[in-house]
Amino acid sequence: MSGLSTYTFRLCSLFSVLLLISCGGGEEKFVCDPATVSVRGRAEENLSIRGSFSAWIKVPMHYENGVWSIELPIAPGDYPYEFYSEASKSYYNDPENPLTMFDKDHRYSRLVVTDCRYPSIRLKERVSVSGGKISFKIVYTPGVTGSGPDFGKSEILLNNKKAEFEYDKKTGLFSFDHEASASGKYTWFFKIFDTAGYAAEILSVPVWIEDKPFDWHNAQLYQIMTDRFKNGDTSNDDPLPDIDEKANWQGGDFRGIIEKIEDGYFSELGVDVLWISSPVANTENPGKGMGGDPRFYAPYHSYWPVATGWTDDLRVPGLDSPIERRFGTEAELHELIDKAHEKGIRVMLDFVPNHVHTDSYLWKTYKKSGWFNMAEQGYPANSNGGYTCGWEKPVECWFTDYLADINYRNNDAMRSVIDHVVWMIQRFDIDGLRIDAVRLMEIDFTTTLKTAIQRRVTTTGILFYMIGETFTDEHGKEEIGSYLGEYKLDGQFDFPLYHHVVKTFLLQSETLEQLDGFTKENDHTYQKEFYSGALMGNFIGNHDVARALSLANRDFDGVTSQGGAEANDRVWENSPVLPEEQLPFDKLVNGLTFIFTLPGIPIIYQGDEIGMPGANDPDNRRMMLFGDELSVNQKRNLERLRMLGKFRHDHPAMQEGSRETLLLKGNFYAVRMSSGDDTVIAVFNNGDTEITEKFATKTKASGFQTLYSGEKIPADDGKIDFTAAPFSSELIFAGE
Repeated sequence: MSGLSTYTFRLCSLFSVLLLISCGGGEEKFVCDPATVSVRGRAEENLSIRGSFSAWIKVPMHYENGVWSIELPIAPGDYPYEFYSEASKSYYNDPENPLTMFDKDHRYSRLVVTDCRYPSIRLKERVSVSGGKISFKIVYTPGVTGSGPDFGKSEILLNNKKAEFEYDKKTGLFSFDHEASASGKYTWFFKIFDTAGYAAEILSVPVWIEDKPFDWHNAQLYQIMTDRFKNGDTSNDDPLPDIDEKANWQGGDFRGIIEKIEDGYFSELGVDVLWISSPVANTENPGKGMGGDPRFYAPYHSYWPVATGWTDDLRVPGLDSPIERRFGTEAELHELIDKAHEKGIRVMLDFVPNHVHTDSYLWKTYKKSGWFNMAEQGYPANSNGGYTCGWEKPVECWFTDYLADINYRNNDAMRSVIDHVVWMIQRFDIDGLRIDAVRLMEIDFTTTLKTAIQRRVTTTGILFYMIGETFTDEHGKEEIGSYLGEYKLDGQFDFPLYHHVVKTFLLQSETLEQLDGFTKENDHTYQKEFYSGALMGNFIGNHDVARALSLANRDFDGVTSQGGAEANDRVWENSPVLPEEQLPFDKLVNGLTFIFTLPGIPIIYQGDEIGMPGANDPDNRRMMLFGDELSVNQKRNLERLRMLGKFRHDHPAMQEGSRETLLLKGNFYAVRMSSGDDTVIAVFNNGDTEITEKFATKTKASGFQTLYSGEKIPADDGKIDFTAAPFSSELIFAGE
């Protein structure tokens, strides 16, 4: 490019040591193409660039056709940089580059210069899918050595088995033609080595064959805490000695989840996404609880990882596998995911990037290398040198003195964790992630992970869904929304919604009028104010809050959505028991029915579909019950949730319809959802007396049916009379 040779020469001259390889000197002589940095702008801005590659000296850029650019002949690696505008006399980061990194505690844009010794592979054009026939091509580009693929060393897999293909040596094209024998997911995995021993970056090509295309906007998600779901294989049970059963391993495993996939448990609920506990191996040692809790816990929840960092290139010393042995084997995790995919069910992993256990390889190896947040002057250090959370410094603090908090201002730490999670996604064919403790990390982790997934995983345009946990009170919209974006999270758990729904339907401490006002604003607030593509998660229970059924039964203070201090006090003694009366179960169904009518993804925490009691953690994590273990009320609850899940799948109005309040009068609430020709009316009675109301349906239907009761309701000039039992909900749809 004309006008750039002077700057190229200057850079090579000034930094001949740094650029030994890329400028042609040193023992390994090869030439990489210069890295190009460009940004759209106006000529009068007169842009320069500076970065670590120029010893932070400003270097002028070249302007042509509305774009400022420069070629940088620099060695492979990561470089912080920023622009300088002569017009505004100011420095700023690259607005077109989502990647960032820190240098001396300042955030800059991140330039990634790839090593030209390595070959590369990419998908050529779009994958062709016709009926069950899948066709595509992969382009192989050799590195500077010119070496071709080493087929003896390379891995080319289809659903974890050797794939068939044709390779054209002249064009470097891999051709794939596969006839799918059944519906499900077909994922090709490529790890290509060349004959010089260099490997291309791993590539995944996922394809779904389905009668009805899946859309995350219409998804229904089920949260599984693996150890507490179902014990399918007692041979991997291994509780720690001298630990209370509530805080210990109880035997749930991959085999138990596989059994429930196979017997149709999730499909009958209308569930098409499973969120399972992190499968990454945990410490073998117990640990004390947070905040002065003197009790000891086992890592049954899988939030104390020791195998973080594991990839094909880093097999953590001392471990036979990166997978938690009490959950099962790598083969069983593959089987779980394959069986789910066969039924059209996506699988999400809980991922724990905020910290590792101090028994981990990363801590032991890099604790003195700046990989972890250590206590600063003026803050008390714990036994391992970190600052234990008082929440004054949430990004830097440690949960406990044995959970080492990762410093994502360190680029090496960032790269290690990102490579690990992308390896997990590609090796096990994962469909999404739940990111733990988002607010406790630098945002750079989220944006770097999202960019890596977009480049290396979503090659066929299939959304890889990332939802984050930012635990807030009912006023947390701004904080939650700040993590949403094209290069951030796809969604977040809607905690403000959770608090309002629980207070309204389970506790009756807020009115339907308050809830209606909140949802009218909340239904699309994240899309309008933060990210147009935001897809939120709606829930009334999870593993960190008191059980919804026990809240509905007024087992605690009867006012706060998390049960207050009483929900903590009753974890170990006088814990909630299963209610005998039907009332709290009806309230639970009302809350679940409501979140199934809202935009976003409805989420069922294991046990809420039947109604399980429980105080706070770990009492809210009791072993799941099935079949004859259920009470009459639990069986009734389960049947209504099955009806609800299937109904939502069959009605676009429930998934994406516009919502309109038809009648709000005291404890009576009627809401209309409509999409095209499909209309559903949700009716709620949130009081303890029967209510009969007449209201306009705003449809031309001459008659309606109800979901739960199966009752037929005639319409008179578009109006219906409806009698709602105390604390009840119903879904009404056209039909006679």
